[in-house]
Amino acid sequence: MIGPEDDTLDLTEDLAALREAPGPPCDCPWHRRADHATQLAHGAATLTARLGAWLAGGGLQALALRASATAYGLGAAAYTLPTLSLLAPAGLLAFVAAAWRTGRPAPLTVDDARRAFLGALLDLIGDRPGIFLRDLYDLLQAHPAAAHLDDARLRAVLTDSGLTIHKSIRIGPDTGRSGLKRTDVQALLSPAPPAPSPFPVDAGHGAAEGGVDEP
Repeated sequence: MIGPEDDTLDLTEDLAALREAPGPPCDCPWHRRADHATQLAHGAATLTARLGAWLAGGGLQALALRASATAYGLGAAAYTLPTLSLLAPAGLLAFVAAAWRTGRPAPLTVDDARRAFLGALLDLIGDRPGIFLRDLYDLLQAHPAAAHLDDARLRAVLTDSGLTIHKSIRIGPDTGRSGLKRTDVQALLSPAPPAPSPFPVDAGHGAAEGGVDEP
C-alpha cells in the first residue's frame, strides 16, 4: 500500500535535491564550507541592500537627517574608544549572525519541489526521447536521497508529479519496455497559458477599442 497523499508529496520534496545533483552528492568538508560561505555572502548582500534602501528612503531630506544622526553617533563613540574596541567584535559577530539567518534558503513549497524533481528528471533523460522505468528506478535508488524508496513509492512520486507512464516506448533500437517520454516532462515544466480576460468583448470589436464621437 502507498502511504497517504501527504506522504507522496514529502517524497517529491526529498527528490528535489536531484535537480542539482543527479549523481551521489559530495559530502566532503570543502563543499560544506562552500555552501556555508554562499549562505553568508547571500545574507550579507541582502542586509547591505536593505541598509542602502533604508538610507535612500524618504528623499534627500531624510538622507541628510540620517547622515547627521550617523555623524553624531560616531562623535559620541570617539569618547568611548576603549569600550569601542570591545564593541567592534561584538558588532561583527551580530552582523555575521544576522547574515547567516537572512541567507538561509526559503523552504520549498510543494509546487517548487515538484518542478525541481521534474527538472532533475529532464537532466537524467538528456537528449534521449525518454527513459525506461527500470533504468530510472536504478538511477534514483542509487542516490542517497532516494535509496530508501522502493519501486512502488517511486512510481507514486512520478504519478503525483503528473507524469504518464507509457507501457511501451522506444529508445534507439530498444523497445517494448515501460517508461517516460521527454516531451511529457517538458510539457509539465512549460509555463501555463495566460488566463482569459474576465471582461466580455463585443463581437467585431477589439478589447481596447473605444467609442468615438462623431464630429
